[in-house]
Amino acid sequence: MDTTKYTWADLFREGRAVYTISLTLAVSLHAMDAFIVSTVMPSVVREIGGAQFYTWVVMLYMTASIVGAASGAPTRLILGTRQGYVTAGFIFLAGTILASLATNMGFLLAGRVVQGFGAGLIVSQNTALISELFPGNLRTRMIAMNGMVWATAAVFGPTVGGLFDQIGMWRGAFWFAIPIILGFTLVAWRVIPDSTKASPQRRRFPVVRVAVLGAGVLIMAVSGIVDQLPLRILALVAGMAVIWASFRSDRNASNKIFPARPFSFTGAIGPAYWVFVLIVVAPVCVGTFMPLTYRVVYGLSPLTSGYLGAVLALAWSVAGISTAGANIKWQRVFIVLGPTLAGLGILGIGISVGSLGWQTVTVFQVVAGLGVGMSMSHLMNWTMTLAAPGEESITASSIHTIRSLGIAIAAACAGLVANLGGLGEGISTETVIRAVSWVESIGSVAPLSAALIAAILVGHRRRRIDNVQTAVVGA
Repeated sequence: MDTTKYTWADLFREGRAVYTISLTLAVSLHAMDAFIVSTVMPSVVREIGGAQFYTWVVMLYMTASIVGAASGAPTRLILGTRQGYVTAGFIFLAGTILASLATNMGFLLAGRVVQGFGAGLIVSQNTALISELFPGNLRTRMIAMNGMVWATAAVFGPTVGGLFDQIGMWRGAFWFAIPIILGFTLVAWRVIPDSTKASPQRRRFPVVRVAVLGAGVLIMAVSGIVDQLPLRILALVAGMAVIWASFRSDRNASNKIFPARPFSFTGAIGPAYWVFVLIVVAPVCVGTFMPLTYRVVYGLSPLTSGYLGAVLALAWSVAGISTAGANIKWQRVFIVLGPTLAGLGILGIGISVGSLGWQTVTVFQVVAGLGVGMSMSHLMNWTMTLAAPGEESITASSIHTIRSLGIAIAAACAGLVANLGGLGEGISTETVIRAVSWVESIGSVAPLSAALIAAILVGHRRRRIDNVQTAVVGA
């Protein structure tokens, strides 16, 4: 195991600068796109119509991105490392061009599906490349840098989108990304090593399993746009059942999407994946409902509400950067403490919303963000480190899929809880307070449960270190 102590400068030394720049640029494409497009969507609908499909723009993009992420490992095996990565860039580019040319909502949705698939394909392969191109002690810094990109996008993305919206050029929000995508693809072709090739017997793409996974996510997402409560619950349960079926069918396949026993507690990967799924409930609960809370409950302006809603992302980034160089002793602490703080943070929001000032609510957001940030980069690195022999690439590639599935499930469940809390009745101050209190308080159970599971993961890592009888610092 690597015991070298690295600094941030080491990301740009020994030939790693080109990898650092390329992988960071890839993440920025996905991050900026998400925030820019959401900002210009009202203007898009005003020009091309299709308001009744407004929520489908996000829903189909999310579904396609999960399908794309699940396709990352098979794509690398079939095409090779470099070609798989470059292909993902061209797919994202094609989707961006399609969306920019949209003259009706159907056209736009098609473009967003292609974009989402390309984005998921890029990010999942990005994670695998971090695992392969950076030593263990340096991975956490690279992962934390990617988190900083998301925080930066949360701040500047709406600004860029707002500028295009203000001058009446919503298509410019898509054109803005085209030269960046082309630059990323060219750089990737020149610098990414082509070291992974598939053996002939594994050159089969798992079309059925990927399709089943996507169908499950889409069914679950539909629960968010169904009015009748029984149908919402049915769609949510049915969607999760279909997703689970895709995991079961993957178990004995030769061309796997996921590592063996991905949710079993007997191995290290199972607990890690459970923590991924549960801890993302915190940012979902905050990101979905806090801008609304600041506007309706506290009477803040749309701009102020939007930026306060991004506080968790900023705290996440700060914590990730600050703790990236922690040694193994502190990593164990952060892996367990992080989900605990995330759970307590959103529980604090649930208890204080409406009864205490917006400043207090914002502090609880910061607590939740610090919790997610201090644990996420180490959790990802541990998952890569603890992968079973021969499953390193699949494990790393599937991390983004697992996180995205957690986000999708959390969003569907949060919407259901908010509806039960009365948000479906309107957005009066009373209904928003009640719904948000329910969502945040009930949602806190997930990251607090993740803290208990994280303790199991720490046990697996400790046994791994004991088995090799070595002292690991920051691996």
